[in-house]
Amino acid sequence: MATGNNEIASSAVCARCHQANVSVTVRNEHLCQDCFTKYVVTKVTKRLESNKLRAAFNEAPRLFLLPLSLGSSSVALLHILHQQLEHQENRTGRRSFRLHLLFVDQSAAAQQPAFAQVWRSLKEHFPSHSSSIVELEDVFNYDSDSVLNLSPLYAESASDSHSPNRDYLENFLSGLPSATSRADMIGIIRTQLVDAFAKKTCCDSILYGDSTTRLAERTLSETAKGRGGAVPWLTGDGQSPRGIKIVYPMRDLLRKEITAYTAMTTPPLTPFLLENTIGKKPSASSKNITIEDLMGQYFESVEQNYPSIVANVVRTSGRLVAPSLGSQDDAVCHICRLPLTVGAEGLRWNGEQEGSASTTCSNGSRDMPKLCFGCARSTLNP
Repeated sequence: MATGNNEIASSAVCARCHQANVSVTVRNEHLCQDCFTKYVVTKVTKRLESNKLRAAFNEAPRLFLLPLSLGSSSVALLHILHQQLEHQENRTGRRSFRLHLLFVDQSAAAQQPAFAQVWRSLKEHFPSHSSSIVELEDVFNYDSDSVLNLSPLYAESASDSHSPNRDYLENFLSGLPSATSRADMIGIIRTQLVDAFAKKTCCDSILYGDSTTRLAERTLSETAKGRGGAVPWLTGDGQSPRGIKIVYPMRDLLRKEITAYTAMTTPPLTPFLLENTIGKKPSASSKNITIEDLMGQYFESVEQNYPSIVANVVRTSGRLVAPSLGSQDDAVCHICRLPLTVGAEGLRWNGEQEGSASTTCSNGSRDMPKLCFGCARSTLNP
């Protein structure tokens, strides 16, 4: 684990270079600032190389989408990739890939800190990369098959409103049965929006900044919500159900290691970090605490003293094989677009088991869409 432990004597020598004084402890190894920086960068570089993301010398640079939450992990990933590109250009006169930065404004769905100034500062510091800001309700503009358009429960939109998409989104979320359900649907809609944006802008891959800690949280929270069979899709590198490659270059680094890195860069990355309150600060009311909140609290505690446990969760999930997508639409859940469990009968949106009498939904189609167990729990009232 990374720590500024005061128990380390100021005269202690780095375990790798055996020259500089120790600045940080990484999983019981005492490192100086330079060696720690190399440790972080090497982890990311190896992950990129294992996914063969760099274009050959005679190929045009590939375009990668980098979604930014303005948290420490995504901003640290941007910094590392930016340095790699500058080094490539200085050494070879070309860049093997280009980055497009994307920020999703979720203010229509949840409380969110003001981000305009932080985003402006980030763009000024990294001016060579193109960027966009999209709002969560823009999923309508990018994804015609969005979960919101499929929903027979909230089919009426506010056509007289100046912002019908926003009103439609708010109506959809307000009708969900719990805080966990709302957080779950926000995450699914955000992922659909990012995937659709990547395809529309012809990006080759999406690079997410999720740390080992974040992926461990997702593994257990998605299992608890009923999507254990889809964990390989949700935490692993590879093709998404929408046909675009997903890579997690920071997956071998703990959150606290990345946080330490952001404070050690020159200049520090802390001015470009947004204090993200979405799903992070547990509510005093138990009914407003989500599964993601609970998992976040658990792994925040575990990674302090038992980082190997966090890493083992991610390594174990990485050994799981992603199920194959069927050729028919019924092979996937109509909300999360992930494969339905093989052998499961499936659920209709009205809660009926597959095989029951057909039901007509509001758009005139014969059958209600089928859902996986996780999405059924999130959208159907108990």
